[in-house]
Amino acid sequence: MRKARLGTRRVVEGLTRPIVLLSGLSAGCVSFGPFGGESPENDPSGQLERLPVPAETFVDTASGAFVLVDLDDNILRFMDREEVVWEAPVGTGTGLHLESEEGDWLFTTPRGVFQVKYKEELPVWFLPDWYFIENELPMPPENSPDRRQKGQLGVAAVYLGEEIAIHGTNRPELLGQRVSHGCIRLENKFAQRLYHNVQIGTPIVIVGGEDIEPVELVETDPGPPPPTPPDPLGGVPTSELLRRLANHLDEDDTTGAWVPLTSRLITRGLQEDAPALRGILALAGTAGSAKLNREYGTFLADAFSRGSWRAVVSLARIDEEARDRATQAIVQATMSLYPGSIVDEYAPWPTRRIPSGILGPDGMAGWESLLTAEGEYRESVLVLTGSDREG
Repeated sequence: MRKARLGTRRVVEGLTRPIVLLSGLSAGCVSFGPFGGESPENDPSGQLERLPVPAETFVDTASGAFVLVDLDDNILRFMDREEVVWEAPVGTGTGLHLESEEGDWLFTTPRGVFQVKYKEELPVWFLPDWYFIENELPMPPENSPDRRQKGQLGVAAVYLGEEIAIHGTNRPELLGQRVSHGCIRLENKFAQRLYHNVQIGTPIVIVGGEDIEPVELVETDPGPPPPTPPDPLGGVPTSELLRRLANHLDEDDTTGAWVPLTSRLITRGLQEDAPALRGILALAGTAGSAKLNREYGTFLADAFSRGSWRAVVSLARIDEEARDRATQAIVQATMSLYPGSIVDEYAPWPTRRIPSGILGPDGMAGWESLLTAEGEYRESVLVLTGSDREG
């Protein structure tokens, strides 16, 4: 039985401070280790921080968006309260234990409630010590370029800690099984989608796996990365991408065909393609269903978080009706992905990302629209909860 009313939000004590999105980082992508006989529940590696709430309680009372990973069924679901927005098979930890003179590693996927620490596109895998031990290879120095390997973590990664991530894979045929060293593998198209869905601080809930026995690895050495496939969107003009996206949204696309279009337009818009950014903002609220509109809003919130100045100026340069829809979508998605109180010191209100004083008269229209949308969101929370959620 769900305990929270629609739209209410939970105050989670011990919520970690949001971390700035980082790029170009490398990850070992292994669960716990090395450790000296301690239970992995103690996180001896010091890499992971759990929120102090049982996973089942969090899911039962969830009033915003979060990621849910089921280790029993090897399924990842992106959730909007109790509604499944999308789901996909994943590869999770084998449960194997590697012992050597250099240390011990337990290749399990951790359970509990975590938060997104950072995320990146086209991540580089930093080969950990266990990789060389397993494959009986000479171990290079810690900062050696021989440890850096491109392509093995897919197109995007969302990190729970420095060595645990949800990331893409070049072996999608292995998904739905326990095949990893602790990370959670997703097909690349879903890794890309998740990257845009989440923000720094978004809850990731991992359940199940209590009675799982270790399984043998299907393959230890992933081999060389596959060749880069042809880019079907590379030469398509921005105007054509926007036309296709508008059609998919209007038709309430449930196939996910709108995702790579939006992702590519965000990339262009955050570089030098102003029409791309204005175009995706203007399409806010035009989808054929509330469910798709809400998920599309997470993509706009991602674009805003990564390019706030460009986004707020672009908001000012679209018509007022579209601007209001876009700012409402950005505020709703941003705050829905944050599990703390709206009065928290680190609550990620969009206007906090960019001081109004650096904007000219043109840009101020976008900032003021965001401020209005934030006020409306606060009022809606007060109506639903009857409090300011400080306690």
